[in-house]
Amino acid sequence: MMNYAEMEQLLQFNDYESKIFMPNEIFGDLQKNIDNPSHIAFAYSYIYFVTWAYRYAKYGTVNELIDQKFIKKILGYNANYKKLDYLIKQNGVLEQMDYIRTTKDFPLSYSYDEIEGLQFYYVDDFKEYTEYIKALNVPKNYKIKFPVKAFYRDKESEEDYYEDGTFFYVDKTHLVPFEAFIFCMTNKDLGCTGFYLYAFLRCMNQIYSGYTIPLETLEEKTAIKGRTLDKYLDALKKYNMIYCKVENFVIGLGKGEKIPNTYFTNEPTNFTDHARQYQKRKVMSLYTYRKQLDEKQKLAMQIEEQMNMLPNKN
Repeated sequence: MMNYAEMEQLLQFNDYESKIFMPNEIFGDLQKNIDNPSHIAFAYSYIYFVTWAYRYAKYGTVNELIDQKFIKKILGYNANYKKLDYLIKQNGVLEQMDYIRTTKDFPLSYSYDEIEGLQFYYVDDFKEYTEYIKALNVPKNYKIKFPVKAFYRDKESEEDYYEDGTFFYVDKTHLVPFEAFIFCMTNKDLGCTGFYLYAFLRCMNQIYSGYTIPLETLEEKTAIKGRTLDKYLDALKKYNMIYCKVENFVIGLGKGEKIPNTYFTNEPTNFTDHARQYQKRKVMSLYTYRKQLDEKQKLAMQIEEQMNMLPNKN
């Protein structure tokens, strides 16, 4: 497995290539079309990476050819691993979902200004520069994956040639910095599932500014089940990718009475390379919980009574 610096160097990443917006509907769309939770996580990470590679025209800057084998390697899989091909091949699941599309034309550079907006310059635009194209060592039948949602959010938009994708409008999107992607893909405890779970929690945080949710519901929302969810939540906490406001576990408390944890996502500058200790849920008896709850309610009533006794300035 590569370390962070090695992957950063391989992908020729710089700070100006950090921002990637992903469509919020991707989580539900993937779960409707893919049954295997680890394959859902791979699919999200794959779509994220090809979106980033297209947005920053990495096909002309990365020293290796960005093909299916290369992307598998970046995502932590053996380049020859075949069990994921049904997702990413031409006419595979992700193409049937209209999230990616196979194409021979690919961007070699891009520009952005306030008047023209985002503009791409494709390999076909450079065909007259024969020596430059030869230097890229691109095979004759080389194809890449076009990130459909980055240009068009639905079929109607594409039919109307209306570019309303995530490259152009960020309504109902979530921003995931590329630094978080590299961090996960170079950490054996995180990988695609860690990145997918972090991205989901980050999406929810950008909507709610702190995401309060029971574990059972988090399982349903992410399709990551039981011990696997616990394992990756633990990893995200250990490396300070998320902060969890922990509520005590009360023995004997009814299901509807349990207080769920609240999750907050941290920025990549706060991540830590070494696993650290974090606050964990404490076990409390039902008697102690009821007693503390009564004390809090009594204190609240006393404060309210004192406030009511204050003179009315009006």
